[in-house]
Amino acid sequence: MKISPELNLLIKASLDNASELPFQVEARSIDWQKLGRQAKWNQVRPLAFDFLSQNPDNLAADDVLAQLRDFSVGQAVTNMAFSSISVHLNQQLAQQGVRAFLMKGALWAWLLYEKPGLREFGDIDFFVAKEQLQGGLNVFEQNGFEPDSYRKYLLRSDKAASAYLNTDYQLPLTPVREHALRSLEIQWNCSYPRYQFNFSWKELCSEMVGHQIMGKTVNVPVLENQLIMMLVHHVGIEQWDKLKYMADFVRLLKQYSATLDWAYISRIARHKGFFNLLLESLGAAQMLTGIQYVRLVDPTGNAEYPSAGFMQDIVSHWEDERDTLKTKTFRILAYNLKYRDNWKVKLRILSGHLGYLVHWRLIWHKWIWHKNR
Repeated sequence: MKISPELNLLIKASLDNASELPFQVEARSIDWQKLGRQAKWNQVRPLAFDFLSQNPDNLAADDVLAQLRDFSVGQAVTNMAFSSISVHLNQQLAQQGVRAFLMKGALWAWLLYEKPGLREFGDIDFFVAKEQLQGGLNVFEQNGFEPDSYRKYLLRSDKAASAYLNTDYQLPLTPVREHALRSLEIQWNCSYPRYQFNFSWKELCSEMVGHQIMGKTVNVPVLENQLIMMLVHHVGIEQWDKLKYMADFVRLLKQYSATLDWAYISRIARHKGFFNLLLESLGAAQMLTGIQYVRLVDPTGNAEYPSAGFMQDIVSHWEDERDTLKTKTFRILAYNLKYRDNWKVKLRILSGHLGYLVHWRLIWHKWIWHKNR
């Protein structure tokens, strides 16, 4: 497998990896404009700037370095502001007795990175117990956030709303007034139910631990469940399409793999039908870092991970980007039918997609909305 010198540098920057990667690297000088584009696509601009700042031998083009610096400074300020909002909302949810926890990037920036500003920030995400969604929505509404216009339309009808909550897993909220935070999401599951990555509040939150964000303690699921949620999102849905996702995963493994309960992680992955994705992902991290991660769940080492096609797809998407689709349903479906554990879970996935058709009221409302747009 051959990669560009731009991607070679970005992988090392993102994974904090000083060793040689197991890829051939094109024998040419770095195209700094291309590196800037790749850093943007892979959402690793702060990591790229931090790496270049600490390695001045890489004579980056002044304009590209300036762009990376300006973005990184702005991102650091944004991260701190959004972290403050996250902690404030978390406290209010707790005060109102709403079972909820801060999740994904807003948490992982503090949990996994040397400096929170090194992780490009996306949305603020909260997981809310499904039976307490209305209570959560009330708290967010009091703070100036409500469902976006599309979801507000779908939730007007009780039957369509019920179907939406049973077939979806997240509800994007937007600010009622001008706000620095453009999007906030609440989830009640880890992904669309039809992909069979379903986790209830009880499954994720049977054991909680406290972590510090801006001097405040937030209670979140244990690290084993953080890794499981990361796998569901980063590979089950996003297919490791961006280097940022692997940066999260590798940091979690480097810092905590020695203390994680891998028997529990393996048991849950097998039960939910994504043990193969766990093996492939550990294999990818192993290939990129040289650290033996696969043996944590497969001590026999009878099979080789990652498979060639799995790794080739990841690297090609980091290198060449990937088409942005209006809906990724068929892309995600095809991926899960390819990589999930067995035909039993694959048939459940297919059945879930066919079963979606019985929610005709919801489909009708969605069709009317898009037709009018």
